[in-house]
Amino acid sequence: MGKKTKYAASYEPLGEPEPDTSEQDARDEQVARFLGEVSELAFEAGPRGLELRHVDLESSTCAFRHVPGPDPRVVVRADGGLPPEQAEAEPGGMPLPSSPPWAHLAWLVGELPFLHSFRGYGPQGGPELCGVDVPTREWAEVLVEHHGERWRVRVALEGRTEPIEFPGMVIGEMFGEGRFRQMLVQGMENVLDPGI
Repeated sequence: MGKKTKYAASYEPLGEPEPDTSEQDARDEQVARFLGEVSELAFEAGPRGLELRHVDLESSTCAFRHVPGPDPRVVVRADGGLPPEQAEAEPGGMPLPSSPPWAHLAWLVGELPFLHSFRGYGPQGGPELCGVDVPTREWAEVLVEHHGERWRVRVALEGRTEPIEFPGMVIGEMFGEGRFRQMLVQGMENVLDPGI
């Protein structure tokens, strides 16, 4: 005689249907493409003395400024495959700290679309990316909105000791976890310096 096997099943309703994010996903994809193109332009223009000045995501526009005497430093990439004297400025290659500020900026812009994946992160949720402003060669400010407030997240471009790694993740986690208010630049309203 064979054993009889009993199967027990349970069913729980799935709850609320998932919200339709197709429109937001399409917008995120459009922003990612735009920032990728701006990053490529910044990498190509930097050695010729044209440096990125501003990126506005609402209008999908960017502005460059001409600087007399382009930075003569060579872009050194962290790809491990090329010695510094043979490294080329190329989109997709993370610049090491000794690289010129325009190379760090181009890399930063290309990495920012990752911030979109942090919208629902942590108890406070991540911010919405609005653009980038570059008031000086020394730093850039990533423009974000969080719960109706505009913020500027300062990122050093000159005098770096480490490459810019995962800026979208750092910014998303900083806002989502609520740590951003502890990083205010003294004497400046809504300007943060997270040490990116």
